[in-house]
Amino acid sequence: MKHLLILVLLYLFTISCFGQVKVANKRVDAFVKDKMKTLGIPGMAVAVVKNGEILKLSGYGVANLEWNNKVTPHSNFQIASSTKLLTSTLLLKAMYDGKINLDDHVGKFLDSIPEDWHQLQVKHLISHSSGLREYSGDMYSSTATVVNALKDSTLEYKPGMDQHYAQLDFMLLGYILEGIYGKPFTKLLKDEVTIPLNMLDGGFDMEQKVGQFMRTSLIKEKAATYYDLDGKIQAYKFIYPQYTYTAGGYFASISDMANWAVGLDKEILFTKEFSHDYIYGWDSIGNKESEFTRVGWAYEDDGGALFAGHSGGPGLGDIIRFPKQGFTFIVLTNDGEMLPNFARAIASFYIEGLTPNLEIKKFERQ
Repeated sequence: MKHLLILVLLYLFTISCFGQVKVANKRVDAFVKDKMKTLGIPGMAVAVVKNGEILKLSGYGVANLEWNNKVTPHSNFQIASSTKLLTSTLLLKAMYDGKINLDDHVGKFLDSIPEDWHQLQVKHLISHSSGLREYSGDMYSSTATVVNALKDSTLEYKPGMDQHYAQLDFMLLGYILEGIYGKPFTKLLKDEVTIPLNMLDGGFDMEQKVGQFMRTSLIKEKAATYYDLDGKIQAYKFIYPQYTYTAGGYFASISDMANWAVGLDKEILFTKEFSHDYIYGWDSIGNKESEFTRVGWAYEDDGGALFAGHSGGPGLGDIIRFPKQGFTFIVLTNDGEMLPNFARAIASFYIEGLTPNLEIKKFERQ
């Protein structure tokens, strides 16, 4: 009788949780559709994952206004700097496999480094605290060419003593990982992260100017990106040099990113015990608290609710994970003027006690 009572209570609890999720999903649908209409957002995709289970996977609006193609679970959006989460995942896997450590000096992996690079460590690259200067040369340069150019320049500040958000930190990290694995970053990411996590839709378009024309690889169901210019919708595309692919430029579907979250939850690439303090912990940079976690995620403590993730574009991709509650919220859009507020807003529909933050804003892109 006691066991029967436990089973009944467990069944009732499961039904109650399912009902709560169903209600939350409907409320999110209404919220998203209202904001899309009010703000003129062409297309969006939303995923909610909890402890390895996909609770919501939805597309809204159109991925391509020219053809009026609807957003599907496999529409590939430009996720911009949210790509850094994939590079961070690759780094964590390499660390878990014993191939690299955050305290390793870059001189362990690179030959003929300048004197002021001797104190430069992997942790400085992933946390944007390296002091590397920006590269202003040919955007179609090879990664090796950019690395050599950086060797000839001075650091902006001593590694670990200051911090500024930069793409070349991740570029140099990717160059090191390429050397460790002996393959280009695009293939490395595919072999070590996206295929194992069943992320089968997206990829890099490998855009390259050849003479007087632009050459790109094909991306299935590729969503176009739009913005409003003086009341008229314009299509636009940010050009990502291939040497910055570690930091931005990946196209991903909502199905891809949901599977990424499921893979982290199910410990497919590395254990939570190993990765937790790297993903959600942070160090000091100089005499202040770091703006990023130990493996480069943006973090926030919202009234005791800790979450971390990354946005891109600034709001083409918006991805956050709440470790204590087990939730991941993923929002992808093709509106080039979105600010990254959607994922946090949607989180309040599912996490009890989380302060609602439902204001969604856009900025004016010139």
